[in-house]
Amino acid sequence: MLDQVIRHPILVARLIAKRIGEIPSKGLPVPRWSPTDDFDRKYGVETCKIVQIVPTNSPNFAHGTRYQASGEAEIRWSIENCGMPHRETTFVDLGSGKGRVLIVAASYPFKRIIGIEYSAYLAATARRNLSKLGIGEKCEVIVADAADFAPPDGDLLAFLYNPFDSVLLKRVLETLARAQSGRIRLAYLGPGHEVIQACGCARQIRSGSGPTLYEIGSC
Repeated sequence: MLDQVIRHPILVARLIAKRIGEIPSKGLPVPRWSPTDDFDRKYGVETCKIVQIVPTNSPNFAHGTRYQASGEAEIRWSIENCGMPHRETTFVDLGSGKGRVLIVAASYPFKRIIGIEYSAYLAATARRNLSKLGIGEKCEVIVADAADFAPPDGDLLAFLYNPFDSVLLKRVLETLARAQSGRIRLAYLGPGHEVIQACGCARQIRSGSGPTLYEIGSC
């Protein structure tokens, strides 16, 4: 964290101010030494510890949110209710963090599984977790900005758990809407649904206790 303060003092100050402003709605930040959860004990990995300020050299550093792992039940609900044949679908986790979503996705027969993560530190952690489980060859972890992500051809299921603010979310939605070589569905978990609903290219198709599934079309 210290190196981020040195490299990006103004951006870090803005991010801290944003976190403070979120306390009334999201509560106090959870410390990084949070105990291991059931998922990590089950799979023998480390994905649950929250990272408040994500180390990255990305120019979109200020638009990112803290790293926090998704719940396994929410991930599985999104995959099992997407209405797309897994063997013909590419699964992409935008903001893949330490790889929890990729670990769960790897238990399904997707055509491809891709994680996009703008932090080399988190991406390296994800690769270690995937390798430990023997599924490193099944999942691609790419260090890149979600804003620069070029969706592959064919059907796509994109999973997002509040990885960035509305500025980046709008850009990602526009990118997905332009990539119409196949069906595109978005499983979104966390705040930001009003941005998706206002973009003009997303149609809600199903909602669960956590995630909401959207069909992405042309804007």
